[in-house]
Amino acid sequence: MKINKYTLAALFIVVLSSLGVLLVIQFQILEKDIKNNQNMMGFAIPGILSDLYDNMMFNRDLDRLVRIYEGTESFQFSSDSNPTDPLQFVLKNGLDEVISLNYPDLKYQVDGFVSNEYGCMIHRGHRPELPKAQKVMEADNHMCFCMILPNTLDISMTYTNKEETVLGESANILKASFLLIAIILIAFWFTIRTIGKQKKLSDLKRDFINNLTHEFKTPIFSISLASKSLRGLEEVKKAPKADSYLNLISNETKRLQTQVDKILQMALLDSGNLTLDKKVIDLHESIQNVAEGFQMIISEKEGSIKFNLNAAKHQIVADETHLNNVLFNLIDNAQKYSDEKPDIEIITEDAIDNGIILTIKDHGIGMDQTTQKYIFDQFYRAQSGNVHTVKGFGLGLSYVKKIIEFHKGTISLNSEPGKGSMFKIFLPISS
Repeated sequence: MKINKYTLAALFIVVLSSLGVLLVIQFQILEKDIKNNQNMMGFAIPGILSDLYDNMMFNRDLDRLVRIYEGTESFQFSSDSNPTDPLQFVLKNGLDEVISLNYPDLKYQVDGFVSNEYGCMIHRGHRPELPKAQKVMEADNHMCFCMILPNTLDISMTYTNKEETVLGESANILKASFLLIAIILIAFWFTIRTIGKQKKLSDLKRDFINNLTHEFKTPIFSISLASKSLRGLEEVKKAPKADSYLNLISNETKRLQTQVDKILQMALLDSGNLTLDKKVIDLHESIQNVAEGFQMIISEKEGSIKFNLNAAKHQIVADETHLNNVLFNLIDNAQKYSDEKPDIEIITEDAIDNGIILTIKDHGIGMDQTTQKYIFDQFYRAQSGNVHTVKGFGLGLSYVKKIIEFHKGTISLNSEPGKGSMFKIFLPISS
């Protein structure tokens, strides 16, 4: 994939959108959890007061303290206070005992009213005209002990840290949400940083290859031109070994030119700027033409090329130059990686899904499973120990695979050490 500012912007938008969706989902879950906690907290105080009432029904200390009380008084204490008044002390101990079993982090405030003047009559409409007494008895969480005590004892209880308690119940969800968001942001930053580094390395490699190959082209052309000029000299024609030397120079120059062209083609493929010149070609004719160039080499090694061109539909739309290069690379590999006589078989057959299947099979040295995993990678070279048995750059099969994919085709390999290799290519009739 070609990485540019638009790709990075699109990636950034995708990540932000994903984070936004994640935040909305997490917020909905958290909101639901907070509402549930709020509902539970709404039932908590009545439950605590009810438990306190049950505990105090048989509390002799409370009974005695209320019984001996004279007059009318309101009082107040909280979870953080240490009351010295005996009545308040007994009530606080009872509350703390009940609360510790349910909400140990709960902070509360108690407003109370105690009297030996009114008795239970205050709960029958005869309330004292005291603001503090009214505050206690009209509270949402009001409880009266007068039914179990000889005199009046009323208390009300309220939370003082309700929000903190509710959020505390949802703390795990909050922590998990923020942790997940932090992980996503770190991963995104690391990904962008890695992509940037890879793009920079890719650009450096491409520029280096382009500069290197173009620098090679000038001396190659000069050597080729000089060898042709030498052939026309009378002195060279009379020298007995000059012709063989010039042939060697010419052949090696052509080989070097081929390798340089191959590197340039790969650089062009990597840049994504390759444009195919597609037209209708006869695949069988292309196979025959390319294979003909190998007949002399294979004959010298006492090998053979067999043709089983059985495809009925062999007219395809493709780039003839690049397709011929594909055929050249595969046939060249087949003859180079044969230890003895290179016996090569080329097969074509019709594919079910409107295409043609081309198979190039040899009986050479073959490849193990490890080599097959990387054989289509750039610059990968199958090795025997630390010595390459056949020289090259490791670009041929990588080029083949990319050209086949540019034609919307596929290539697969089946090989065993010592038994040879079989490359199977699918090409659509019209790509």
